[in-house]
Amino acid sequence: MRKNLINLRKKQGFSQKELAKKLDISERQYQRLEAGTSNGSVILWQNLKTILQSNTIDYLLEQK
Repeated sequence: MRKNLINLRKKQGFSQKELAKKLDISERQYQRLEAGTSNGSVILWQNLKTILQSNTIDYLLEQK
């Protein structure tokens, strides 16, 4: 599970559905990103980094 991704999403006030819509992906696909069962594209992670105002993509990808 990617707790950093989940925590930043919640901190920014986004639901999974809202963030999926901003990324132009399905809610299910976004859920897989958070669960760590899907990796997504580099562009998707760059967009997530920007939307969630993260310093690095590595921080978002970290699984705990």
